[in-house]
Amino acid sequence: MQKLILTHPIRQLAQVVAGFVAATVLLESAGLVSWANHLDIGPLRTVAIPVTAALEKAMHPLKIDGFRAQALATLARAGWSDDAFAVAAAHQKPRSSNLQIPSKGVSSAPAWLSRSKSTMPTSAAHADGTPTSPAHLKVSPGTGAGAGVGTGLSASVPRVSPLPPLPPVPGGKPRVVALAGDSMMAVGLSATLMREAASHKNLRIVKAFRSGTGLARPDVFNWMDEYPAMIGAEDPDVVIVAIGANDGQGFVENGKVLPYGSQAWVGTYQGRLADYLAMVSAGGARVVWVGLPPMKVPAYNEKIAAINRIAYTVVSQNPQATWWNPVSFVGDDEGGFREFATSASGHTTRIRAVDGIHLSDEGAALLTSVLVPWLDPPAQIAAHVTPSGPQASRYIPFQPQGRSARSANR
Repeated sequence: MQKLILTHPIRQLAQVVAGFVAATVLLESAGLVSWANHLDIGPLRTVAIPVTAALEKAMHPLKIDGFRAQALATLARAGWSDDAFAVAAAHQKPRSSNLQIPSKGVSSAPAWLSRSKSTMPTSAAHADGTPTSPAHLKVSPGTGAGAGVGTGLSASVPRVSPLPPLPPVPGGKPRVVALAGDSMMAVGLSATLMREAASHKNLRIVKAFRSGTGLARPDVFNWMDEYPAMIGAEDPDVVIVAIGANDGQGFVENGKVLPYGSQAWVGTYQGRLADYLAMVSAGGARVVWVGLPPMKVPAYNEKIAAINRIAYTVVSQNPQATWWNPVSFVGDDEGGFREFATSASGHTTRIRAVDGIHLSDEGAALLTSVLVPWLDPPAQIAAHVTPSGPQASRYIPFQPQGRSARSANR
C-alpha cells in the first residue's frame, strides 16, 4: 500500500510532463526550430538544429503552423503581442479580401524614415555577399575574447563627452525623445528618464526598447524591422540609445560561422551598428549613444570594453550622433566597476543592480539628472551650456571599513 501511495503521484507527474512535451512539439515545432537557430554557436546548437528540424518536418503534414499563425495574428490585432512589429503588421490593411501579414523581411517603414539620408556610411559587401567594414574601419584577425578589435578602431573611448546644444523647443510643440535599446535602456534608465521627464511639458517620450535584444543577432530580433514599428508615426527630435550588452557573441552570417572578435565578426557587427545608427538618425534626429558602463565580471567587462570601442568608432563618424560615456557618473576613479557611491552628505546608495550589469534607479538618476535638463533646459540656462560628466562628482566611491575601493569592486 505504501508503494502505491508513492508511485501513483509520480506516475501522474510523468503523464503531465509527457503531455506538456507533446503539446509543445505539436504547437511549437516551428518555434523549436527558431530556438535552436538562436542558440549561441556550440555543441548544443549543433545537436538541436537537426533534431528540431526533423520534428518540424514530421509535424508539418498536420498543418498546425497555419492555425498557430492565425491565432498569433488575432492576438496581435487585439494588442496582446509584445512584438511591436507584429502588432503594426496586424493592423495594416490587407491588399485583398484575405488577411495578409507581411513577413518580417519586408516591412513598410513610416514616412519619416525616408525623409533624408544619413551621412553614416553603411557596410559594403564582397561578391559572395560577405559584409566588409567601411574603409576607415579596417580590422585585424584575432581569436580570443576581444581579439580582432584593435587595428583600425579607436584605442580607447573618451571618458567625458559633452552633450551638444539643442535648438530651443518650439512653442506649443513638445520635443519628441525616443528611448531605444536593449535592457541597458529598459532597466533603470528608461523608467528614471520617463519619471523625471513627466514634469516637463516640453518633452514627450516614445518607448523603443526591448530587453534581451541586440544588434549582433538580427535572426533573433531584427531592429531594422522592430524600431520603425515601435516608433510608428512619430518623428523623434532626439534618440537616446543604450544597446550592446548582449552582443559579445558569435553568430552565423550567410551560412558562415563568425566567432566573436574575429575580423569577419567585427566587420559585420560594425555594418549592423552603422545601419542601425543611420536608421535612428533618419530625418535629422540627434542621437545620444550612451556607452556601456563597466561591468562587475572581468571577462564580461573585457567584451563590453571591446564593444564600446567598436560602437565609438562608428558613432564618432556620424555628425548627428554623440557618444556619451557613463563611466564618469558610475565608474570608479580608474574607470572600473563601482557598485556603491556615497553622497557629500554621507548617504551611501547602490548605483548598480545586483547583477553587476544594469544601473539601479539611483545610478540611472545620475545620468538623467544631466540628460533631462539638457533636453529641456531651464529658461535661465544659456543655450550654449553643454553638460557632461563632472556633475557626477556629488558622489564618491563607497569604501567599506578596512578595504580599499579597488578590493571592494572585485
